[in-house]
Parts: sequence; structure tokens; C-alpha cells
Amino acid sequence: MRHLCLILALAATISMIAPRADANALLRQLSRSGLTQQDVDMMVRAGATLYADGRASAGDDTIWSNPATGSFGLVEVASVSGECVSLTYKFRTARRSAVQSVAGRRCLSGNRWVSTP
Repeated sequence: MRHLCLILALAATISMIAPRADANALLRQLSRSGLTQQDVDMMVRAGATLYADGRASAGDDTIWSNPATGSFGLVEVASVSGECVSLTYKFRTARRSAVQSVAGRRCLSGNRWVSTP
């Protein structure tokens, strides 16, 4: 049951950081990644600090870590186009020591940042 709750929570988070067409593939990738929901939340929040003020530039990055789980990573602005920002999330978990990576795109719509394909 706990595993199902984690997968559902990851699916909700993925919908915020990835295009819908790729959500199933990303869900499978993150479900095997070793990230906890707390890790994903920290990673997404760290990424948001890069573009929330509207002044993101390609190459900007920030790091995050979760001492409770041993997971850590880097979020980098891959590109900026108009009101859209493409991000690359690279991370390691205690369960998998290899660097893993996922990408996402956020665009400003009104006063809100939303995921876009």
C-alpha cells in the first residue's frame, strides 16, 4: 500500500515537471530511482528557485540534498525561451549510486508557472 501511495504521489509531481506524453515513462523511471516523495518535493522546490523570479539564464543551477534519505542532486536551467524554462534534474539516491537525470519544462501562464510539453 505504501508503495502505491508513493507511486501516485510521484505521478502527481511528474505532471508538474514533465510533459504529459512522457509522464508514464518518467513515472516508471522515478519509481525505480530510489527517490522518496520528500526527495522529489525538495528537488522540484529547488528547481523553482531558479525561475520563480523570471530571471533564469541557461546554465544557472542549484543543489539540493535530503540528509534523511541520503539523496542529493543538482537542478540546472538547460534553456530559456520567451516565458519558458527547460530544466535538467540530476540526482543520486542511497539506493542507486549512479547519477540519474530527468528533464522538465515550465512556462509562465498569467502569474503561474505550469508544466508544458
